Amino acid sequence: MMRLVLEAIVWMLPANRMKNALLRRFGHQVADSAVIAPNVVLNVRRFEIGEDVRIGLLNVFRGLGLVRLGDHVIINSWNWVSASPQFQLVDPMAGTLDLRFGAGITSRHYLDASGTIIMDRHARIGGGRAYVQTHEPDFETNSQTAGRIFIGHHALVSSCAVMLKGAHLPPRSILAANSTLLPTSSAPAPGLYAGSPAKWKRELDGEYFRSPDHVMREFVVEGEMGPLTVENTSA
Repeated sequence: MMRLVLEAIVWMLPANRMKNALLRRFGHQVADSAVIAPNVVLNVRRFEIGEDVRIGLLNVFRGLGLVRLGDHVIINSWNWVSASPQFQLVDPMAGTLDLRFGAGITSRHYLDASGTIIMDRHARIGGGRAYVQTHEPDFETNSQTAGRIFIGHHALVSSCAVMLKGAHLPPRSILAANSTLLPTSSAPAPGLYAGSPAKWKRELDGEYFRSPDHVMREFVVEGEMGPLTVENTSA
């Protein structure tokens, strides 16, 4: 119990190389170059954190077996990532969050990793309040089931979108805001998915889907900003 308390305190320390070294003492694999802000970590068996990973403030990681963050992964702030540990008694690899090279999660999302969540290179969960759920009840067998969710490379899950157990978002695809992606029996085609349940709408193209960069670095303001004036206020 004391070890768990001490480890939780270390996770709450400010980002620095000493913190990374202390986390390695607790059995985690943490690169010196990783920047890990204060976070709430409870009962997570192992972290594997690569080079130049960035983890923002006050994310919650609870009950997972493995959190694997590849090089240049970015997780911003206020995300909740949890797992039901009962599934890990059935399969020790349940409870896995696997983010590959350059993948990213913005802020204020909920991820249920009771099964497994895989985000391929440069995949993104963007906007806010997306929900990724890897477990669900099976009413026919009266049992709880867990599975895998996969987000392909350069794919984007948008604000308030939902991915349910077994869902697969193909590479270079977008799951539109407020859409719900369900599992399919056949390999889905890349493109825009929208609706509830989400259906393929059209093909996509653009520099985003080919970029080797980890973030969008150009910012554009479209239209007039600031308060409305009398001249441009409609009656």
